[in-house]
Amino acid sequence: MILIMTLEEPGLARQPRAPLPPSPALCLRNARLGLPGAASPLLDVEEFMLLPGERVVITGPSGAGKSLLLSMITGNWAPGLEFTGTRTPGSTRIGYIPQRGQDALHPLLPLGRQLRKATGASAQQVRGILQDAGLGDPQLLARRPAELSGGQAQRAAIALAVLSQAPVILADEPTSALDHTARDLILELLGTLLGQQQALVLVTHDAAVAQALATRHLVLDSGKIASTRAPRLERVPA
Repeated sequence: MILIMTLEEPGLARQPRAPLPPSPALCLRNARLGLPGAASPLLDVEEFMLLPGERVVITGPSGAGKSLLLSMITGNWAPGLEFTGTRTPGSTRIGYIPQRGQDALHPLLPLGRQLRKATGASAQQVRGILQDAGLGDPQLLARRPAELSGGQAQRAAIALAVLSQAPVILADEPTSALDHTARDLILELLGTLLGQQQALVLVTHDAAVAQALATRHLVLDSGKIASTRAPRLERVPA
C-alpha cells in the first residue's frame, strides 16, 4: 500500500476560496439610444450593471434621460429611436411599478382574482402578500382598482411585482403622487417585500427616497451617468 501525505508548512494553512461574484441580473455596455444620424445620442451609458438584490435609485433633472434609461433596461423604446451597444441578458422578465398603481392593475377584475390570474399564485399566497402590504381586509380582495385609494393601489402594484418573482423590478416615480406618510409606507414595503434576489431600479425626483432605500444612487444629467453616490445611513425627515 502506498500512502500519500501532503505536508503543509506551519502558518501556511489552506485558505478557503473566495465566493464567486453573482452573475448580473442585467448589464448595459457602450449603450446608446438616440435618433438615427444624430450627432450625439439622447442617452449614452458606458456601463450599467445590475446585481441580484440591488436597490438602485436614479435621480436627475427633467430631461436628463431617466425614462430613456428605463427603456434601455426593458428593451422597449419609442419607435424611431436607434439602440447601439450590448444589453445582456437579451431577454429577462421585468416587473413594473408605475407612478399610479391603478395603471399596473386590470380595471375590471377584483384585486384578489387578478393577482392570482396574473402571477399564478395561490389564493393563500395572495392573501399573505396582501396582508404584508397592509391590504389584509377581505373586502379589499373583492374591490376593483378604481375603488382603491392611491396608496392602496400602489401597495397592490408592489404586491403584484413581488408575486411575479421577476428578477428585475422597475419603479417609475412610485411615490410622487403620495403624501409623506403614504410615501414612507411604500418605501418600507419596497425594502421588505421584494425578494432577496429581486433587483430594483427606481426613478424619482425625491432625494429622500434615495437616502431611504438605495444601495446605489445614480445621478443622470444631460443623457449620461454624472455620478454614483453612496447612500447615506440616516433618513431625511419628512
